[in-house]
This record gives sequence, C-alpha cells and structure tokens, in this order.
Amino acid sequence: MLKATAAVAAVGAGRLALGPQPAAAAGAPGRPISMAMHIHASWSEGVGSMQGHLEQATRAGIDVMWWTEHDFRMAEHGYPGLVHMNGPAEQVNGVAWSWAEQRQGTLASSQVRWDRTTASPADAATPGSVRLTATSAGPDAAAVRVSGTAANTVHQRSVYDQTIEVDVYPAEVSPHAYLTVEITTSWRPATTGRPAGQYKLTYVINGTQGKSRTASGLQGVVHLPARQGRWNTVRMSPAEDIARFWPDLESRDAAMLSLTLGAVSEKGRLADGWFDLLRISRPARSADAVLQVQAALMAGYAARFPAVRQYQGLEVSLVKPTHVNWFGPEITMPAFAKPQPVADPDPAAGLAVVEMIHSTGGLASYNHPFGTSHPAELPPAEQDALRAKVAKTVLADRAMGCDILEVGYPSRGGVDLERHSQLWDVCSRNAVFLTGTGVSDDHSGQDWLGQESNFVTWAHSPSRELADLLAALASGRVFFGDPARFSGVIDLQVDGGAPMGSVTTSAAATRAVRAILTGLPADGVVRIVQGTVDLAGPAKPEPGTTFTEMPASAWSRGYVDLPVDTRSPRFVRLEVRDRTGRVIALSNPVWLLRDVPAGGIPAARS
Repeated sequence: MLKATAAVAAVGAGRLALGPQPAAAAGAPGRPISMAMHIHASWSEGVGSMQGHLEQATRAGIDVMWWTEHDFRMAEHGYPGLVHMNGPAEQVNGVAWSWAEQRQGTLASSQVRWDRTTASPADAATPGSVRLTATSAGPDAAAVRVSGTAANTVHQRSVYDQTIEVDVYPAEVSPHAYLTVEITTSWRPATTGRPAGQYKLTYVINGTQGKSRTASGLQGVVHLPARQGRWNTVRMSPAEDIARFWPDLESRDAAMLSLTLGAVSEKGRLADGWFDLLRISRPARSADAVLQVQAALMAGYAARFPAVRQYQGLEVSLVKPTHVNWFGPEITMPAFAKPQPVADPDPAAGLAVVEMIHSTGGLASYNHPFGTSHPAELPPAEQDALRAKVAKTVLADRAMGCDILEVGYPSRGGVDLERHSQLWDVCSRNAVFLTGTGVSDDHSGQDWLGQESNFVTWAHSPSRELADLLAALASGRVFFGDPARFSGVIDLQVDGGAPMGSVTTSAAATRAVRAILTGLPADGVVRIVQGTVDLAGPAKPEPGTTFTEMPASAWSRGYVDLPVDTRSPRFVRLEVRDRTGRVIALSNPVWLLRDVPAGGIPAARS
C-alpha cells in the first residue's frame, strides 16, 4: 500500500455499496472506506433514531457509522426523575425544570393555574399542583396544555425500560372532555405503509375504567382508567406501547422528546383536572448496561442494514474546553465528577479522559473546536479573532493530547470552514500532529446529503475492521469532504513512499510530493496549501500558510508531482474546490521536517 505508484490510490474494501461512492484510482485493488464519524440518535438531544440514520447511511453509500452518543445523556446522569409541579419552574437535582403553556384550537375559556394549596396525598410534603381547564368554543377539539422542559435539554431521554407516573385528579371529564399526557418520540423513516415522521403517544383520562389502545398512522392513543373526584396514579410505559402499536419498529430506539399535560374539550364540554408529582424512572442497572442495550440494537439493525458497518463510540461531554469523541475497542461509561449534568471546569479532567481513552487502545477526537452552537457566521474580523483565541487554547495543552481534530464543518459556532482549516494549520505549524476529519454531528437522521453539515471521512484502509480503521485514523491516512459534491480519491506521497499523514525528516533542500487525485469536478481547482513548521507557539497563533491553485485538468494522469522547497521545515495539504470556490474535499497533511521535533514523531506517522 505504501509503495503505491503514480495512478494508484490507497487500498480499500471491495464491496458493493449503494449510493455515490469515491471511485478507485486506476489500478487500485479497492477504494477508500467512507465513514460517518459523529452521529447522534435516540440517546441524545434531537429527533434522530438509529433507524433513520442507518437508512440515510445506506442511501448515501456510507460504509461505516460510528455511534457517538453523549455519555451523560446515555447514562441520564443527574436527570430530573421527580417533578413536584408546585410551580411553573422548580429545581430538580440542581437542574432547572419549567413548564410552558400551550393553547390549541378555538377556546371559549381556558385556565392554567398553579395551585399552591392542592396536592396529591403522595406529595403532601411539597404541596402544589397544576390545574388545567378548557372549554371549546365549538364542536372541534380545543386544548390547553403545559409542556415540560429542562436545562441542557435533559427532559429528553430514551424510552427503553422507561416508566412514567403522574398523579391526576379528574374533576370534570367525559368522552368529549378529558385530560391527556402526550409524549412525542423520535423521527423514523417511512415504513410499512406509514409516512416518515415522529411517532406520538397520547394517554387519555376521560373517566372510563377500562384500558384500551388504538393507533392510526404515527399516532397511538391509550385510554387509562382513573376515577373522577379523587387522586389517581396513572402509569405509562412508552416503549411497551410503541411495541404494541407498531411491532415492526424497534421500540427501544426512541426518545421521549416532549412530555405535555393537557385538558381537551370538544362540543363545548368542560374539561377540568389537576396534575401533580411527575415521576420518570427505569430499573437500576450497571453503568455500562445502556451500552449493552445499544450494542443489542446495533446487532439487530445489522441484518436490516447490512451495507453499513456499525461501531460504538462515545462523546465524552462533561469536560472542558471541548467534548471528546472516543473511538476504540473498549468503550465504557466514564465516571462523572459532579452529581449534576454539568461540565467539570477543571482542565485536568479533560486530559484525564484522553489518557483513559489511550489506555484502552482508543483514539480521542477534539470536537467542534468553536463550540456546539449553529449561529449565523460572524463577520470575518470576529472569526479571525476567535480562531486566534481558540488556537491559543489548543496549543496550550496540545489539543489535550487528542489524536483527531474535527475540521470539516462548513460552519459551526459562527466560524466557517476556512477558519476551521486555519486552526488545523496552526497546529501543524507547531508540530501538533492531528488527523483532520469531516463530520456532520447529525442529530436528526433525515437528510445526510442535502444538509449543510454533511461531511464524511474516507479512510485509506484495507478493510472495514476496527483495527484497520483506527490505524488509518492514527496515521492520518484519511481525507474528508462533501459526499454530495465529491466522489473522488485524494492521497499524497512523499519521496515515492511516505504516505499522507506521515512525518518525515530529511536534510534535502527540495523534496517531491506526489498529489494523487481522481474524480475532480471538471471546472474545479485544487489548492495546494503549504505552511512553515517553525514552532511559533501560542504567542503567534496564525496559520503561516501560502497556497497555489491548479486547474482540475492538470490531474488528467491522476497525479501531479510537486517539488517542495524544504530548506526550512514544511507541511503540505490539498483542498479541492468547485467552480464557485467552495471547498468540497480536503486531504490530511504531510510534514517535511529537517529534524525530529522535541516531542518526537508519533509511531503511527513515522
């Protein structure tokens, strides 16, 4: 593989795949392995499901998917489990919980009243409840509701083995005037004659004493027995009801995205009642039990989506200065420093996480360096200032010792792809050898190719086996880009042998870098980025790069030989741009040094 000749791209896995795939260079025995490296499903915030993501991966022809759910969200660490409902806002385990009023339809009258004097007998020590009343102005249903939310979105959680209990006092209910508990769950693709969308469970309390279930499309309705004029505890098991209503779905692959309490009126009838003491629980289990459930879901889905190889990863999220993705063979649930779901401000905690990942044979990724938000892009000067600020932080602890840097974001934290790449260049300038990857950080599983953040990573790997993929990532044998706009191959060779990602030393004044590219857009350009490796440090957090551009037509043979002046140490990488100047693919660098740096050269890159 390392001795590939001019038109040969790296070895890949030769299997039939669906959707657009990078074409292998002439003479190559295979093709690169495409990887979605940062994906969130039903254990994280957002509407995504494993089923939805796997369908998108199959449609896009992705070979490998890494599940990187947030660790504390999978563990439900510090999540509110008991809400007293003694006001529109309260603290639960140190987490802010609040209720927002909603109204629907045409109401003749309605009221949401937080009643400090009335409470369920089970909650007498913390008196308070919410009274909901609604009267429709006509025959059609109209409702008043309160919807619960919590800080850091911790009201959203997986429904597997989940039990929800709430105490309810139906004061005035009937078949046309009733109380409800509504749970909206994860988005699923169209299946078994049902359209794509979010599945919803509605639990109805209307005074009837029998329990019944009906379903239509994506809506399931359960009638719960509860007597008027007294407090009742109603119990709900969403996963069990999903399994009953839609047995073709994997019921554990769903999140409770919203929980809403309501009073619904039809035909002008009065609906009136109180709610108190919301409890959300599941049986106690070991810390790693949730990872075992995820593994079981992966195994089940493997038969349904055989084209996609799945691996467990984990986004370790309660550390500073950034989240860390864990890729490796021995994923376990980390311990949490604080009882609340908040980040440990001690930078040593992040360093310890990376050390722990390395101790298990894994790789650590420095995630979304400019933050987790998706605001509009900042003005260029502000982006430059933020890039310099973040670069100082990254250099101060050498990216916490991480192996990977998430570079391929078209926009994140108000910062464009250009500045993400420049931050990477600052690291390369300072001999911080990081493998750049492209990611989507997708939480929806609905439109992988069409959304703005859609980058994937291609690995020059002989197979889809975990050890081979980790080796490619550790050595920088990957490139990344937009799979909707690029279907080619990128590789680099130094002096006829050293591959992309390598760090080499030589006293030669000029060295040869062979740029191997296929599948370029006919009207595109290739930008050759070169930078000094002068170890400028945090005092000078600038990329120090220059570039030249060549038309795609220059790669008619599949490669171009680039002489590089190495009288001073350099690094070289490539960018593929379309006719508008948009970056659609990037290589990893090669480093052309004159001496071994003080920190040495990682074995994987030597």
